[in-house]
Amino acid sequence: MRTTFPNFFAENLQFTFYIKRMATVADQQLSKGAGLMMEAEAKLNETAGGCCGAGGRIRVEEACELYVRAANAFKMTKEWHKAGNAFQEAAALQFKNERWTESARNYMDAAKAYKKVSATDCEACLIKASEIYDDVGRGKVAAKQHMTLAELYEEQGNLQRAVDEYQKAADMFSGEELASSATKCNLQIAYHSGTLGDFKRAEELFVQLGDASVNNKLLKYTATEHFMRAGLCHLTSNPQDHAGLRQKVEEWCDTSPAFSASREKSWLMQIADAAQKTDVDAFNESIRSYESVSRLADWEQSLLKRIRKVLAAGPDLR
Repeated sequence: MRTTFPNFFAENLQFTFYIKRMATVADQQLSKGAGLMMEAEAKLNETAGGCCGAGGRIRVEEACELYVRAANAFKMTKEWHKAGNAFQEAAALQFKNERWTESARNYMDAAKAYKKVSATDCEACLIKASEIYDDVGRGKVAAKQHMTLAELYEEQGNLQRAVDEYQKAADMFSGEELASSATKCNLQIAYHSGTLGDFKRAEELFVQLGDASVNNKLLKYTATEHFMRAGLCHLTSNPQDHAGLRQKVEEWCDTSPAFSASREKSWLMQIADAAQKTDVDAFNESIRSYESVSRLADWEQSLLKRIRKVLAAGPDLR
């Protein structure tokens, strides 16, 4: 029988060689990045820090290119903070040179690098990029930076700041007549507002989304879900306001015949009846019956738990 030891050692030698080679490449890229940073600084020293005159502007542009090359070299070695710093240096110089679009683009690249290591630096670069794009009339791109900021705050668990950024993005998208993008932002605002306890704002937004969906061929089937969530927000803010909710449901039925005949509407009134009677068992049974057909989302469950706490103590809704 042939031994496999030679193959084993050969494979390990190949693996060791590969690791050493990758380490060498990383060291080379790191050294390359550091060298390019020094070249950029030397290029700037030639201009004595000035950006005036054709020669000065050209040298600044050359320094910007060196900073960007350095940033890309640092990215190869996953030195994210150094990459972000290099992109930011290029962005600041391009801003002074009135190269607005290039400056904003490099602030965006800096933000992507910083996101892996520093949320604070990432936030600062996204804000600068959005301000520049807004100033030059690139509202759509500026709005996208606010969306990215909102997502960053979501990851941090800071929902209020996420709501603020989504609102800025929604306003900008609306100004650019990008209804679909504005709708995505408003949906997130509605969800987060409900989570934060601002049920009135959440209800109003879900109603607006429902109204808009009714007149959209592609989205009209989502109207019933939006109206249901609006009803949940209303019920969470005041579980005993059966009459007020019924009036709103009638208005939504007039807006959307599909909602009038939907199980969402029937279920909403069932839990409202149970809440009015402070009947926890009926309330829980309505939820179980609904979920036997379709599962409620975590966000909806969180509102139902709030309602249930007001009604009485009892077993978990799920």
